[in-house]
Amino acid sequence: MARRGDLVVTAELAQTIRQDTWNGVRIRIVSPSAGVVDANWFGFAEHRVFNEKNRAPSARDGVAELTPYNAEFMLTYDGIDAYRLRDAVADYTSVFVPPPAPEFTAAAKLGALHATARRLDHLGSIDPQRLAGRAFAHAEVLREVVGEIHLSLLPLTGERQGADSSAVELSDGLAALSTVRAALTDLARSAEEADHTGQAEVFREHARSLDAIHTEISADLAADPPRSRRASRAGAARAGNAAVAVSAPATGTPAPAAPRQPARPSR
Repeated sequence: MARRGDLVVTAELAQTIRQDTWNGVRIRIVSPSAGVVDANWFGFAEHRVFNEKNRAPSARDGVAELTPYNAEFMLTYDGIDAYRLRDAVADYTSVFVPPPAPEFTAAAKLGALHATARRLDHLGSIDPQRLAGRAFAHAEVLREVVGEIHLSLLPLTGERQGADSSAVELSDGLAALSTVRAALTDLARSAEEADHTGQAEVFREHARSLDAIHTEISADLAADPPRSRRASRAGAARAGNAAVAVSAPATGTPAPAAPRQPARPSR
């Protein structure tokens, strides 16, 4: 439950026709004077909340249904991708309630930026040539900038836990980065209008840092060879290594002796 302006937003698990089986979230917009203004359902399957590898082992539990029997398999740290569901709910509620202040918009996305840094680490570990070989460097810089933004937002938002700590695709991470950059730009404008020039410059510097990170990652992504070409190169390298292994004699194995010439008949 959360209060937004004069309205209250409630969220609860949506139960199916089976008892103790939930397949989504039901959101209600409630007015203290008029009651329920609107309601909507957001399904786990439609928003791909649960990862393939963490789906329930029993077929009766369904591919996107939560029960008391599969919760330990479904509700894991890396088994939930909640950002699509969260963004859909945010778009829905924004029709009825005013958007949050930019400092809260930025703070809510910091978790997604941390997840983007983890994604960059993962890409660098499985393919060192990705992003011009700079995936780890991008991740390190992003973490440093996000930490600085968090400290700058603390006086405005208080201590907050990032809502999105699940894995994200790089494209979604770049979209979150753009959202935070826009929110910081709005914060800088508001601070300047209030004659807080020092604070305005801090937020502008953060926005410029995020803009530079976005530009560099996008450029390195564009310079990456297509996946099919990388795969064919890797396959060719593996084939070449296999050919060498087959043709080269094993260590310690003597080379086959040359065939002996037949002895000359004696006269």
